[in-house]
Amino acid sequence: MSKFRNTVWWFGFIVLAIGLQALAPGLDVLAAGLIILLQERDYKNMLWLLPLFVLLQEGMGTRVFGAAIVWYAAVIALFKLGRWLFEVENFIFVFLLSACLGAACYAVAWLMAPLQNLTFNVQDTLDKSLIQALFLPFAWRFLVLTRQWTNNEEQ
Repeated sequence: MSKFRNTVWWFGFIVLAIGLQALAPGLDVLAAGLIILLQERDYKNMLWLLPLFVLLQEGMGTRVFGAAIVWYAAVIALFKLGRWLFEVENFIFVFLLSACLGAACYAVAWLMAPLQNLTFNVQDTLDKSLIQALFLPFAWRFLVLTRQWTNNEEQ
């Protein structure tokens, strides 16, 4: 039953994430799900969800072509680096991770713009990075609370 609940939860999360991203262009809601996967060390589900997240980001056009892979690599690297210093269930960890990911969001856009011959709008990119950084701690907290529904039987 727990596997069914987990599948339903991830399906609902993806549907909600796509809807939120349609309302807020430039926001990556799926990154919060990746943080949950990393926090739970659920590498089996990450094996199929991460490629799905990349395909969805590329298909929705949230980032320039190819930047989703670099962005998710940054999310994973920063999470793994921060995990050595802090407890991953701690809100302070997620807050600091979100600040670093806001900077990484800016860096990925800055890196990918000249590679694809696109103009780099500093203010627009800064705004999107700040929104991403502010969004992640609240999304993480909400997702942690809703994940308890899937893990109810295991306790």
